[in-house]
Amino acid sequence: MDVEYELSQQLEGHDGPVRCCCVLGDGALITAGGKGDAQVIMWRQDDAQRRFVAHKKLSLHQDYIFAMAASHSSPGGFYTGSSDSTAMRWDAEGNPVAQFLGHEKTVGSIAERGSEVVTGSWDATLRVWDAASGSLKHSIEAGVHAISVAILPTGDIVAGSQDKSLRVFRGTECVHRVDGAHGEIIKAISTSSSNMVTASNDNTLKMWSLDGSVMGTFEGHSSFVFDVAHTSDNDSIISASDDCTLKVWSLENYSIKQSILHGATVWQCAVLPNGDLLSACADNVARVWSRDPSRMAPEAERQAQKEIAEQSVMAAYGKGSSSVPMEGTADISEMPSTIGKKNGEIKCFKEGGSVFAYSWNAGGRTWDKIGEVVGSQSQKKSYEGDPVFPKGEYDFIFDVDMGPSRGIGRLPYNRDQNPMAVAESFCAREQIHKSNIDEIRKFIIENSGGGGGASAAGGSSGAGAAPSATPSAPEPPQTALLPVMSPAVYKDNINFEGLQKKLLEFNEAMGDDHKLTPVEVGHLTDAVAKLKVGVTSEFKGAEKEVVFVKMKEWPTDKMFPVVDLWRAFLVHPVSSDYFKGSDRGTAFITQVLGFLSTEPNGALGQCAAQYLANLFIFQTNRYAAFDKRDLLLKGVEMALASTRKQVKTAGASVLLNIAIVLHESSEGLKKWDLACAEKVSGIALAFLAQAQPADIDAVQRVVCAIGTLLPRDFKHGRPIATRCVDAGFLDKLRGWEDKVGGTLSQTSVSFSLSLSAPSTENEARHHWPPSAELHH
Repeated sequence: MDVEYELSQQLEGHDGPVRCCCVLGDGALITAGGKGDAQVIMWRQDDAQRRFVAHKKLSLHQDYIFAMAASHSSPGGFYTGSSDSTAMRWDAEGNPVAQFLGHEKTVGSIAERGSEVVTGSWDATLRVWDAASGSLKHSIEAGVHAISVAILPTGDIVAGSQDKSLRVFRGTECVHRVDGAHGEIIKAISTSSSNMVTASNDNTLKMWSLDGSVMGTFEGHSSFVFDVAHTSDNDSIISASDDCTLKVWSLENYSIKQSILHGATVWQCAVLPNGDLLSACADNVARVWSRDPSRMAPEAERQAQKEIAEQSVMAAYGKGSSSVPMEGTADISEMPSTIGKKNGEIKCFKEGGSVFAYSWNAGGRTWDKIGEVVGSQSQKKSYEGDPVFPKGEYDFIFDVDMGPSRGIGRLPYNRDQNPMAVAESFCAREQIHKSNIDEIRKFIIENSGGGGGASAAGGSSGAGAAPSATPSAPEPPQTALLPVMSPAVYKDNINFEGLQKKLLEFNEAMGDDHKLTPVEVGHLTDAVAKLKVGVTSEFKGAEKEVVFVKMKEWPTDKMFPVVDLWRAFLVHPVSSDYFKGSDRGTAFITQVLGFLSTEPNGALGQCAAQYLANLFIFQTNRYAAFDKRDLLLKGVEMALASTRKQVKTAGASVLLNIAIVLHESSEGLKKWDLACAEKVSGIALAFLAQAQPADIDAVQRVVCAIGTLLPRDFKHGRPIATRCVDAGFLDKLRGWEDKVGGTLSQTSVSFSLSLSAPSTENEARHHWPPSAELHH
């Protein structure tokens, strides 16, 4: 039996979903972000540990990237296609070489053919360009709307279209066409020396002979299939899907060999020369997977990834998703021999055609059934409602990309509604030009199986029809501020020059046991310079050794700039390396908490509290910190009792961040940690009872921490809301309005609405403040 793929490495560095990934001819990797992250990160292996590290970050496209391809003629070079309607060629160092201008819409597919590059676009054309000069050679009508392209061994171009057809072009002539090749749009094509495989929104993949005859169908995904690639031995294929899985398939019998669960949509996949796999996921992380035990991540990191992915999928189901995968889930027959790691651990087991969630009962040493996780494809999906589309159950909830500045707009739709009317309502809600109405109408029809309402091809304007299902118990009125979903962190305005000066000054005062040698000072200087450059920097082992090992032993009275340097490192993805493994950063967290306890009113306490806030930037660090939330909350209490304003504000930031993770980690079937939530609210209310006018910044964060707890609290009997009312919270909040201004005044309105609402859960997500994060 083949060894299964296991997590090898998590590549963290993108600010949003990772939309694309690609393996280059020189062994490097590239990834690209979506939804506002229009950047490419180049990853190269370091010489010591052979792990991929960020090498460069590139950002010349005006909108995010939909397609990538390696250059075979220039190893290390590559191509990108963007929703800004352009494609670009880059050399191995990330320098732009050529730009390809002429498409009218998103360039969603790209492939190299000798000295030429072929692009497929949402403007229904494929175009052939001179790769060196960027000049256009041919423009070919290749179907309807989005076009995907690949190159056959013969040099012919194969194209898939949104009209469900497959076409083969020799020169500019279509020499073969298969209508109805799939039941929905063809999203991607992978070719080998003997066959080609297509991926489609009909949830299937198909294998074809090179002359266009279908050879077999791969069935097993429960949602759209976005990408496909042949493995290096051409015995298998891999696929990426909206059902949150990366699947490995046998080309011999079309069966699933392995299904690898992710925490969100898997957008793309690729194969490394050594046989490892690469996946791009909407949870902001790209991942490398390996069957070689020497390249696998530590067991604790692999288990953490699996648990987080499982919880995320259950949370998605809780919000109405029907694309929860079954493959990769343990069979119910394995339950008796499966022992939980801790009381309350959530695990999924497959039973018949469904997946059920169970909670580990440590006392009884049994798995207690929580409920069903997987729904059928025909299930309705819950929509939280907005001023245009009522709350209720819908057949479809589409994610419409509104560009980097606006993100994703949710579009609910029922089959019995008029697509034209719904499109008009959507444009009105999003305040976009009515010229987009027809395109959105067509999108609805094509992605809902044809649309069911009268006058699908036209119709009168007006709001979309109300959902057919009657909403359940009313939810608290939606607010514009709560819950907060972006962490309060300290990323900006780091004074690297002053920090380095202080470190060198303290080093000169050190005794021989702790003083850095001239060589180590050089490593420190290089590390600070790289931090200043940003997240694309690559750190040497010697540099990290100086910062995290040698300087960790400095005397306490000289540690405040060291802790501040660690705080700056938490802004860099390399920091996640210290929160993996068996202890998950326990040594650093406890040491920093000790510094906060030792000097809560001084510079060391301030740096320590800000360090704790920055633990919540990256997912790996965030959940490592959250696992130690009881310790962190003790640190928060110390910080809020400080006489130093900056320490209080940082402590309040940590409190808010813990509330955010409480909210996001208890979606769907995940158990709500009421004890922790009550402790957070208790700390917050105690602080507000004695806060002074100078504590405005801390008050803002503490207030929003309480507000972030309320949506889950409503579903669990409202003990926190009741406690707030009993403590006269609203009166205290209104008393602060004239001291902090508009933001807190709006928050007061939000609380007035929320605390007076009936007992139920509000799942609406909003961001406060409008910027992505709270910075200092």
